[in-house]
Amino acid sequence: MTDNTSSATGDSVPEKPSLKAGLLALKQQNYPQAIAHLEIISQQETLKQKLKAKMGLIVAYERTKQIDKAITLCRNLTKISNDEIQTFAHRHLQELLKRYPQKNPKKSTIPAPKPPPLPPPHQQQKIQTGFVPFNPTSEQNASAKNHQKPSQKNINLSNINNSVKNSSQPSDIVENPQSNQNDIDTEKNQTLPLSTEINNSNSKPSNKPDKKSTDIAKDIDDRSPKIIWREAGRAKGGRQLKSPNLSLFWLEKIAVVAGLYWLSLTILKLSLDFTNDFLVWLPYFQPIQIFYRDPTRNFIIFITALFIFSPWLIDGLLILGYGLKKLPTTTLINYSKEANKLLRSFCQKRKIRGIKLKILPIDVPIAFSYGWLPRFFRIVVSQGLLDNLTEDEIATIYAREISHVKTGAFWLMSMATLILQIPYTIYWQLTFWADWVLDFVDHRLPDFLPEFIKSCLPILVSGFRVFAAIISTLSYGLYRLLRLPVLWLSRRRVYYSDRLACNLTGNPNGLTLAILKITIGMANDIQNQGKIRNLLESFELLMPVGINQTITIGSICSDSNFASIFNRDITNPYRNWLAINDTHPLLGNRLKMLELYAKFWKLETEINLENINANTIEKNQLSRNQQGKYLTPPSFDLQKLLLQGAPFFGMLIGLLFASLLWLIGGISSAFGLWRLDWLLGDISILVGSLAIGFSIGILIRINHFFPDIKPAKIWQHPNLLKLLTDPEALPLDSQPIQLKGQLLGKSGMSNLLGQDLILQTTEGLIKLHYSSQLGPIGNLWPGLTNPGGLVGKPITVTGWLRRGAIPWIDIDNLKTDNGQTINNGHPVWSTVVACIFSIWGVYMIYVGRL
Repeated sequence: MTDNTSSATGDSVPEKPSLKAGLLALKQQNYPQAIAHLEIISQQETLKQKLKAKMGLIVAYERTKQIDKAITLCRNLTKISNDEIQTFAHRHLQELLKRYPQKNPKKSTIPAPKPPPLPPPHQQQKIQTGFVPFNPTSEQNASAKNHQKPSQKNINLSNINNSVKNSSQPSDIVENPQSNQNDIDTEKNQTLPLSTEINNSNSKPSNKPDKKSTDIAKDIDDRSPKIIWREAGRAKGGRQLKSPNLSLFWLEKIAVVAGLYWLSLTILKLSLDFTNDFLVWLPYFQPIQIFYRDPTRNFIIFITALFIFSPWLIDGLLILGYGLKKLPTTTLINYSKEANKLLRSFCQKRKIRGIKLKILPIDVPIAFSYGWLPRFFRIVVSQGLLDNLTEDEIATIYAREISHVKTGAFWLMSMATLILQIPYTIYWQLTFWADWVLDFVDHRLPDFLPEFIKSCLPILVSGFRVFAAIISTLSYGLYRLLRLPVLWLSRRRVYYSDRLACNLTGNPNGLTLAILKITIGMANDIQNQGKIRNLLESFELLMPVGINQTITIGSICSDSNFASIFNRDITNPYRNWLAINDTHPLLGNRLKMLELYAKFWKLETEINLENINANTIEKNQLSRNQQGKYLTPPSFDLQKLLLQGAPFFGMLIGLLFASLLWLIGGISSAFGLWRLDWLLGDISILVGSLAIGFSIGILIRINHFFPDIKPAKIWQHPNLLKLLTDPEALPLDSQPIQLKGQLLGKSGMSNLLGQDLILQTTEGLIKLHYSSQLGPIGNLWPGLTNPGGLVGKPITVTGWLRRGAIPWIDIDNLKTDNGQTINNGHPVWSTVVACIFSIWGVYMIYVGRL
């Protein structure tokens, strides 16, 4: 028998073995090379590096089917007197023994481990091999339920580093290499002394007091919520839920197609007209004559081509931008045989050869689908989803995606998503290159360039950045605008796909778990990345969960506070109005529906939202007055809702006023009153009335929306969970608040509008809204400080807490530790907008009379 290193690498031993090279090879899935490095490090280096190497070897051995070695290493690491390392070893040992049962299995008495804490983003290692599982599953549940996935496929190197860092670290201890007898004995000989060595070292006196693992866990933010899943059962045949009536859904799709077509064509016409008007205004430029032609026919041809080639165009975008790859069927089978069975059954019923399966090599758990015919249908999942969901949970996600084919919404959502990619890609590409060019000129300009060129380049770069700022801002605005016609359909199809997925799998509890894990995974990804990925934002319409929904909920979610978190989504009388601008329905509503589906099959529910108000009272220890508020069903206050939506209801009143004037014009025309018959059909009256109504609504609401912030009334550093408990709160209910934390978000020009600002506190995440006194125009002004420049820094935020579909804070002022202050101009900008619309409306009506 050859030695471990030789057998692992196949034919060579690395000349300069290192831990970094081994972990990098592990990330790149070069497992023989990883084993070659890590085995040598595990024998020769310091104790801390040995532990890191052995934890990496467990994954590498499993991937190369050296299961005995992986199990032996896991058992050895469980003997180490460090909670974090034991957690890692226990989790992987349980998964290995479950997937690869031993011939003479012994009953395990391993307790359910606690999930290891993760460090803040700036302390994490950049090299990562995968996604950290959210929860360690207790062995009792694992043996009782068929709800566990095969072994965890990837590990997080930052988790390894922190686990090792938290143990005692005598760096002068070196293990003696042992001779090989056989594969299993070799690992035993190499690893058995390690636990004794570490445990003995913990008892040695040291100049520095040893920290307990519990103390260390307090020092590091716990990014993985400690959740113990019930792992409730699933239906075993029998009844099925009644299929939803989709006749009305088809009418809704027709309305969405018409709305999206009209809005896109209108934007195109306005853009062409504005371009020519601008060129006419500039000296030495001539308008583009082709822009004066009616673009309708060419637009229809363009849209038709986009529709036909949409699957391949989205494929290309995902390949070039995000590293999309094919997902072999054998790989899917390794993760979920049930999912593969569902797909085969679907293809047989549809009489198609097969669905194209794709995978994104990213850690965040996501899934989506697109296409325009079942034969051109694609399902994309991420590596993070496969690594963190169990076998039946993965199956429920695939069932959700193929349910979109039955509802017939997949082709429309695919087309809408592809249209949205046009402005969004322009936005992020322009901002990326604008920042790259600036960095290149400032820091990486070659020395051999002549001084004349060096002096001219900053001027050219400044001009390009101004152009990029304007175009990228307009492009992002178009992206947000073009989403509006599709939002209603997007929310509706989520309910249908959840219901049909439960019918296909009989597993509403599995889908509940999948949704919750995806929610937590997205929030963890924001913390790890320090921003929202472009992929999650641009493809949000197709995702199982909306990215904005996950920011706060996913970062504070735990099994003990489900009722507190989702209480408001279920009981708030304004919930449907609050979600009107969201891509997905409220999570609480979705989970409540899944709970009802579970009760239909008489199953134990994964989360219990039945006595939700009582649970909220118990968890939050509310006073008697507060208890009365929660035990009394929330009432619908129409006056409060009208005040909340005053600008939009003002437009409705303006529409009624314009209609009344048109009616007067029609009556006058019928009776020959020529002085008033001009009112009939005057578009200027309609536009002007809408603008004036909108402005009056803003002015009516502004004092309620932005009350004065008095120091005595500021809610300082509250528990984020308490922000979610008021069942009747509206964004209008402004609570002055002050929080400290780290500012997350996109950096540079991509966050010029402040659209991606998130505060990371010790308890979780919360969205921030910022506006300068001149609104988006002020954000483009180079002399004004933009909060995007403070991303990554510790800050103190004072502002107004809002609670809509998600919680957020409208910034009043933002302070850094070094005293820098940025003041928000949202009230001023709202007043400016109201005045502009009012003046414009009066002008339009006046012009209409000429």
